[in-house]
Amino acid sequence: MKNIFFLLSFVFILPLGSCSNKEKEPKITEYVNPFIGTAEHGHCFPGATVPFGAIQLSPDNPRSGWDWCSGYHYSDSTLMGFSHTHLSGTGCIDLGDILFRPSLQTPLAFSHSDEKASPGYYSVNLREAGVLAELTTTPHVGIHRYTYKKGIESTLVVDMDHLLDNEYIYEGWVKQTGENELTGMRLSLIHI
Repeated sequence: MKNIFFLLSFVFILPLGSCSNKEKEPKITEYVNPFIGTAEHGHCFPGATVPFGAIQLSPDNPRSGWDWCSGYHYSDSTLMGFSHTHLSGTGCIDLGDILFRPSLQTPLAFSHSDEKASPGYYSVNLREAGVLAELTTTPHVGIHRYTYKKGIESTLVVDMDHLLDNEYIYEGWVKQTGENELTGMRLSLIHI
């Protein structure tokens, strides 16, 4: 398997006198808890997104219904995988488009003690499957990184049939367009 690395470069300009012995002040994002609203009837997802972003990359539980309308509910201990679009806090079911699952096992057991989330980042160690899943986003792209335990065959399922609940898919396709590239689309409608 070929590894691909991306290099980003930045230019920093430091004002004179910026070096000091001040204690490091916490960033305001350190106070954010993405799990708030994922239990009871909050209908929130804990996954990665950016403000006004087109992607809300987050885990999906295998259950459906009102409590799972964001795709995730804290009371659950299994995952179907990670899909790219979610609604948060709306109380209505929609999206959950194009699910990636880093294992042939389904559902995937997990523990909340193995989950981590911060603004723009989500990870979970799927111990039984032998996979560490990490997710982040940009305004237009969802980025997945799966680290497989030694001896575990790396597998990635792209599930175009995954739905959160009351939808149907009327068109969709996926094809491999390069050694490390998939191209596809899916259109779905909500049953009213």
